[in-house]
Amino acid sequence: MNIFSKIISLVRSGLSTDRYYISMNQALKRLDGEYTMLHYPYYLNENDSFYDAQKNLTDYCLSQLPGLKGKNVLEIGCGNGTQAMYISDKCSPSKMTGIDLNPMNIEIAKNELKKKETKNILFQTDDAQKLSTIKSKSMDYVINIESAFHYPDKASFLNEIFRVLKSGGTFLIADIMSVPRKTSSFKKYWKTKMHLHHWPRHMYENEMLKSKLNVLQVTDITGNVIRGFEHYKNWLRNMKKKNFIEGILLKIFYTINVRLNIYLLKSRRQYCVIVGEKTD
Repeated sequence: MNIFSKIISLVRSGLSTDRYYISMNQALKRLDGEYTMLHYPYYLNENDSFYDAQKNLTDYCLSQLPGLKGKNVLEIGCGNGTQAMYISDKCSPSKMTGIDLNPMNIEIAKNELKKKETKNILFQTDDAQKLSTIKSKSMDYVINIESAFHYPDKASFLNEIFRVLKSGGTFLIADIMSVPRKTSSFKKYWKTKMHLHHWPRHMYENEMLKSKLNVLQVTDITGNVIRGFEHYKNWLRNMKKKNFIEGILLKIFYTINVRLNIYLLKSRRQYCVIVGEKTD
């Protein structure tokens, strides 16, 4: 791909969810020399790499759950599979299933899984709002980290969590929620193109009552996520050098995304972690 094509590709990534994740996978792989998770960072230490900060967020979520060892775990919206493999290594579930609507993410996940030769993880393409590949009452845990804001029918998504969980099973949803404000026509158009369907916190809580999911706690971690993002210049300084022009383009792409995310988290969004259970 020549330099002009790369520029066009990066510009178009701002108008398509699939192209966005292609570009984001490429940019994040350049940051740490390997595929990283596709979610936001969580601040703990000044010297954390971007991948360290991502693992901090996953570790925080895992700390809110009882032990996963020997359990059947479903990750909805697994992206490129990096997080599912991290959870499997860290928590030793008996089986880990990762589903994602984007077949390109699942292809990466399966290829990375072959390198690890891990036997207890299954990756497959599926829709979070239907979960056609997951049996009812088959999961001890359902984990969904930073994916639900893409789902237009979150009521169906919550009903599917209820369906696939065993009685007494636990779920965790970490999502970027909206703070109600007036939105321009252009922003509405862009959000539609990018499949952005943010819910405010009260809508989540009301819909969970309807789906019979019992909410145990809701935690706002927006401050730690913003602090995590604010170290992005250190990460870009250490980006792996390959092609100079391509490196510049990816740095621009990454910087725009980080600054936009910081702005939105400070003014229009909040990052919340919801933990609950199925009690029937």
